Amino acid sequence: MLQTNKKYTFAFGERKVVINKLAHESEFHPYAKALVFALFHKQYRSLRVGPQLPQERFQSDLCALDYDGTMLFWSEVGNVSLAKIEKLLKKYRKAHFVFVKEEQDAATFDKQLSKLTKSFLSIPLVDILVYPPHFQEWNVSQDGDVFIRKEDVQILRWHQPQGHKEHF
Repeated sequence: MLQTNKKYTFAFGERKVVINKLAHESEFHPYAKALVFALFHKQYRSLRVGPQLPQERFQSDLCALDYDGTMLFWSEVGNVSLAKIEKLLKKYRKAHFVFVKEEQDAATFDKQLSKLTKSFLSIPLVDILVYPPHFQEWNVSQDGDVFIRKEDVQILRWHQPQGHKEHF
């Protein structure tokens, strides 16, 4: 059976966002991206899904840039290589990183991050967001309206740098 790309439209109040699911991605990917957008779009007003970053070797699932081009927020959904994470954490030391993992993968990812960053002198703000098992059925309407609060999701604050300022 030939798999094709698919577009999903999600609504966050008055704001609508189209999220592309590539043929090789599972249904988890667009919904996990919608979850991140729902939780962080008010905190990071410039948050975009799947933006093209021309000067960047790596591409993010979601990111937000400050008015001067400074990376504020970077999110990866599902599997991501440790080599990519290492380069990003070193390059964007002031960004907020959010990695979305399914519950069964969160503990392993936590250990991998610990091992990877053991020799780092500094680490930016890093959260591991545990994807709620029934998010698609319970928090997204048939019309694509997304209803969820940060309190309803397990967010593991993996690292909080001293003196980090939240962006609102």
